[in-house]
Amino acid sequence: MEENDSNSPDLSMPEIELEEANSLPLPDNVFKDPLFSADSFALATGKYVALDSMLKLLTRDYRFTEFARELLLIIMNVVKSEAGSILEVNQKERVLFFRASVGQSSDSIGKFTVPIGQGIAGYVAESLQPLVVADVKENQRHLKSIEKAVGFETRNLVALPLVVRGRIFGVIEVLNRVGEENYTVADIELLNYLCEAAAKAIEIRLMLSWVQTQAENKDSKAVAA
Repeated sequence: MEENDSNSPDLSMPEIELEEANSLPLPDNVFKDPLFSADSFALATGKYVALDSMLKLLTRDYRFTEFARELLLIIMNVVKSEAGSILEVNQKERVLFFRASVGQSSDSIGKFTVPIGQGIAGYVAESLQPLVVADVKENQRHLKSIEKAVGFETRNLVALPLVVRGRIFGVIEVLNRVGEENYTVADIELLNYLCEAAAKAIEIRLMLSWVQTQAENKDSKAVAA
């Protein structure tokens, strides 16, 4: 026969009438909180979509130039832009070269290089600071010679440093915001996040390539032996 322990806690849950539960008051500011705003939702969605795409990209067998171009397309798909580039640092020559470009005249821009410290991309690579240019025509750093040579008119742009393991790897540029007069504060926040994610994706991609190369070299030595 079971004994009733008067010291045992009562684990039964009190019943709540449906009408009573539905009438529980919510804080007045619950829908005013930035967490529930349209901008914050769009920002979170953009981050998720881009990060998911970058993770999938890492599983694909692309050459590095193709990988960089796909990475750029992911960013431009989230922050709609007419054109964009990933410039990579050539440490020996101290210049930036165009690793990947998307948009009008992207095929002809690859032959150009930008000295570190010159132009918008060169300034960003040297300073490690992002640069937002609302009116390119009024910016003295803009290299008009390249723009004129490729026949592309830049109205506005954002340039951000790609930093891999604490060192400058390159610069991401997106040009001419689509659907907006200019790049917004939310765009800048999102681009900063995407640039950091892209830098991490590049680091992982380079590590995977290094591991694969080491394995292939080991196999070659084993066969030779």
